[in-house]
Amino acid sequence: MRFLVSLVIAVLCCDNLHAQAVPDAGRFLPGPPAETSVEYIKDYLQYAWGKTMRGTELGTLAKNDFNATAPYYLDAFSKAIGVTLSSAETPYIAELFEYCMEYGNKSIKQAKSSFSFFRRPYVRFDEESLIPEQEGDYTYESSFPSREALMGWMYALLLTEICPEKQDQILSCGYQFGQASVVTGYHWDSDVQAARLLASALVVRLHDHTGVNSMINSAKSEYEKVSGVAYVSPALTEETHQYYSNDQLPDAVNYLPAPPDTVSALATTDLNKFIEGKNIRPTDEGQTAIDDVNNDLDYLLKIFSSGFGRTLSATTTPELYKLCENMYYLGDGATRSCKNYYKRPRPYKQLNEATAYPPAENIEKNIGSYPSGHASTGWLYALLLSELNPDAEEDLLARAYQYGQGRVITGYHWQSDVEAGRLVGSAVYARLHNSEEFLKQFDRVKKELDGTLGVRSVSIDTEDADVYTLGGVKVTGEPTQKGVYIQGDKKVIR
Repeated sequence: MRFLVSLVIAVLCCDNLHAQAVPDAGRFLPGPPAETSVEYIKDYLQYAWGKTMRGTELGTLAKNDFNATAPYYLDAFSKAIGVTLSSAETPYIAELFEYCMEYGNKSIKQAKSSFSFFRRPYVRFDEESLIPEQEGDYTYESSFPSREALMGWMYALLLTEICPEKQDQILSCGYQFGQASVVTGYHWDSDVQAARLLASALVVRLHDHTGVNSMINSAKSEYEKVSGVAYVSPALTEETHQYYSNDQLPDAVNYLPAPPDTVSALATTDLNKFIEGKNIRPTDEGQTAIDDVNNDLDYLLKIFSSGFGRTLSATTTPELYKLCENMYYLGDGATRSCKNYYKRPRPYKQLNEATAYPPAENIEKNIGSYPSGHASTGWLYALLLSELNPDAEEDLLARAYQYGQGRVITGYHWQSDVEAGRLVGSAVYARLHNSEEFLKQFDRVKKELDGTLGVRSVSIDTEDADVYTLGGVKVTGEPTQKGVYIQGDKKVIR
């Protein structure tokens, strides 16, 4: 009976979806790489690697993973967590998987329409894939992004909320689906990278639906019952006032691959991106990257204010500021175990070259490079702010993507560090939804913002312009009362 009630709630609430049910990947992700780019070389190298894996256990998994249904994903994650997930054993979780798969497919379809056609690897090289019997069905369908990678990472993020004590095993399983899609020859590595980021954006959008949140809560209760594990949400730590300590966060050592070895072929693509970044430094984009070396909370909220639609600060949005303070160290904190484990040298240290921002070189030169804490934190904050304001999601994620790339441009990180960092940020975002303290504060923030997001505010070029009341009176400093003002040539909400 409880399952039927939950399903009815989900259907009633979720049929009335947000104005745009899925995020538009074309507005925040780069498209498929040009065949003259270093990214395409990396794609080729990964395709070549995938072919060598076809006769292994990974090849067998890849063949099974291709075009999988929701029950298949349930079974795969069951093996990862040691608890049977199925329509019979866990109907709430099964229904959540079925429902979210629908929106995963919508996201893939929408993304393919937003980007130029990208030939699949087996088509590009006129070679046989791992699944030749299905080649005819996909020859004329663009490969970008990967459906398998999106589904795997989307389910991993959802299950991280439901089964937090198994977070590392879940994320490792979800990551594997992306690797498998490369092994089949049906997808490029760039298809996979884009799909995982799109998955994190989709999970944010799903949280905007009351029905899905109800399904997730039911799934949490169901998992506690069948697993016998009663999850206890931690209190804010006395020392740091963070929602989690570092050792309670997902451990990237356990779910991400090792960084490219210095002498590997993949390391050459990192080197080429470093060289590209150096050439960008004298440009406006390079200056933005230099500015983005700053990662304090006030700066982060400032750069996201334009996309969000209002000024975000300790003065204008105190409840939001408190929320962000309590999660400030988590994005970087979740990279620490991996940084310490691999101790990957940063580009400027390994190559003995200067960065675009020398003052931080001595501070960071002995801190591991993989994954990027900046990229993780930027992506995490964009996901959080997107859940608060789904209309602004694409703008926020586009800025977060740029924020991460700035680390490559300035010479503080390799490209693979940044790509891994964004995945760490999405894993932390999912983990935060198990914190009762976070959820309580999140509700306070929603009340603080209630009714204030109807006017999109402060474009980048007017962000520093003077502020006037609607009556034309200039405001000195930050407005002391909430309301609509004029800044530059736009109406803004303060």
